[in-house]
Amino acid sequence: MTAQFKKSLLAAMVPLTLMTAPQGMAQTSADGKRTFSPDYFTQYAPQTALDMLQRIPGFQLQGGNTDRGLGQGGANVLVNGQQITGKGNDAFSQIGRINASNVIRIEIVDGASLDITGLSGQVANVISKNTGITGTWEWRPEWRTGLKPNLFPAKVTVSGEKGEISYSAELKNNSFRNGHWGPENQFDGDGNLLRVLDEFSTYNGDNPGASANLTWKPSEDHIGNLNFEFNQFNFNRHQTSIINPQASSDITGEDLFTFAEDEWNAKIDGDYEFPFWDGKLKMIGYYRFERSETYARSKHFVLNADIENHTEYHQVADEAEAIARSEYSWSPSEGRDWQVAVEGAYNFLDIGATFFDFLNDGQFPNASKVEELRSEATLTHTRTLSPKWDLQLSVGGEYSELSQGPRTRDFIRPKGFISTTYKPSKRFSIRTKIEREVGQLNFFDFIDSVSLEDNLNTTGNTNLVPSQSWLGEVEFDKQFKGGHSFKARFYGAKITDLVDRIPLRDLAGNIAGDAVGNIDDAHRYGMDLNSTIKGDGIGLKGMELNTQLHLRDSSVDDPLQGFSRRLNGDLKSFWSVQFRHDIPNSELAWGFYTDQQLGAPVYRLNTFNQFTFNGPWAHVFVEHKDILGMKVNASLRNLFDASDDFERIRYVDSRESGIVSLREDQSREFDLFFRLTLSGTF
Repeated sequence: MTAQFKKSLLAAMVPLTLMTAPQGMAQTSADGKRTFSPDYFTQYAPQTALDMLQRIPGFQLQGGNTDRGLGQGGANVLVNGQQITGKGNDAFSQIGRINASNVIRIEIVDGASLDITGLSGQVANVISKNTGITGTWEWRPEWRTGLKPNLFPAKVTVSGEKGEISYSAELKNNSFRNGHWGPENQFDGDGNLLRVLDEFSTYNGDNPGASANLTWKPSEDHIGNLNFEFNQFNFNRHQTSIINPQASSDITGEDLFTFAEDEWNAKIDGDYEFPFWDGKLKMIGYYRFERSETYARSKHFVLNADIENHTEYHQVADEAEAIARSEYSWSPSEGRDWQVAVEGAYNFLDIGATFFDFLNDGQFPNASKVEELRSEATLTHTRTLSPKWDLQLSVGGEYSELSQGPRTRDFIRPKGFISTTYKPSKRFSIRTKIEREVGQLNFFDFIDSVSLEDNLNTTGNTNLVPSQSWLGEVEFDKQFKGGHSFKARFYGAKITDLVDRIPLRDLAGNIAGDAVGNIDDAHRYGMDLNSTIKGDGIGLKGMELNTQLHLRDSSVDDPLQGFSRRLNGDLKSFWSVQFRHDIPNSELAWGFYTDQQLGAPVYRLNTFNQFTFNGPWAHVFVEHKDILGMKVNASLRNLFDASDDFERIRYVDSRESGIVSLREDQSREFDLFFRLTLSGTF
């Protein structure tokens, strides 16, 4: 651990009156560390530490790794100097359970200056202390045109401390009641309108869950964490399509498609850190299990006749991931940190599925299990080269064994990175990183599946191998006086064994279908721009403007026709503008948010698919920070009447033929809707 960071932790309990930053302003030290006291956030009336982090200029909270094991780095947020164990959104959940009244201060430091391997860019260290039992609550109902109101999204958290143990817990339900409607026009290969489908779709889900965290700190250099989580997910989708023929040869009818999922998942993880030899040893364990049962049904009715077609697809999937990791770190001298880490993991997917064709009395069962055993070892060195330069270097490799049925394959993959941070001044940082990354396979791609909605079969591919990438990036981060910030990130990736859709050919070279497979080479590159303008610094007290712009390009040789195209479904562009005005000397705030995202099309063997969100998306809100002790936020959403648009072109045999058999042009709107958020603390 660097000396500067140790000083930061030892000062955790310094009274706020000793901090030198003016009230409501951030303090920037000579090494670029920014410190935010609770006074800085007063105008926003935050209720959790997560609310606070979301108001820090130039900082974006990133969750932990979602793909391959626990790995290095993790979420870019610490709690009292300790890293949050877990994956995905675990960091959001734990930070969201810290009551804002318990936050002493938040420090924004550079990841390369810490002894936590893999962290780069800005890292938030939330310094907090429990003071009795505290909690938060939130209720977020929503009303949409033509749909049932969503009255059940809510959460409540509680945290406290007793002796050497601190704890937090959360109960929540992330429910939704969504839907959209509109026409789908279908054309033949010559562009003649065949039929118009009047479609209406609903998407209803409830996601209740509970989570808890226990932290044990028997002494200053011993600390343990234990986390539990259980969630249930019940989802129902219903789509009705009324067929209005435009040609005399067609028949009036109705299509019904339903999809339901009944899932539960549970997770437990923990870690314990203690002194060992001349350093510290951290032991980490993680286990997650998920069971998902899905039911899809497609029915086609002909007017005044019996059912013409009825198919169903039932699937039960069990997934699990178990990880054990240990990290030994030591610091032989000031500004020199080392870490050796080893990790072992076991993943599996076990699927049983049956396709039913009731018209032809057909029943086609399918079952398969995919397993992976993986181990990795890394050596990481962090070094302060000078007051302006920090370096972090990691080298390692992994061994993995994939098995499906009687077939087993194994791989050895090198991995590692080198990152640097240069600080020409305390408000300006330049970060670079070059990394060798190994991708995580989606085990569902190994197994045959059926999409009744699209009338498409997907062939599993037992020959898949993980992708590998060389990643490079450079980031410029400038903080200005008055709280303004600007960040620019430029990146690129050279990918080998890209996982994408490929055609399958028989022994004679004829196309026999398509599946997810590997493509030799691909490239991806782009830039991300982020800025914050604080009105207080330019005479507009209480105002704040945040903007984002993401541009990306990619290239891969289409495995069917050979032309260069973007990666399937890859991001093309995204922009957003967020404005907030906290009216001075009042409890009122208002603002708006708008964004637009464009994605690349998806190429399959015999289809071309393009989804377009015809926006931009926008909402406006008003907020009162104290009505009977509650914060009340009312927002009107989808101001520009955005719609979900989709185009699919189907080809005879394959895209290679160039002969179009059907073109589907779909546009679905969902109108203006209203959301009310009530929240408070106790």
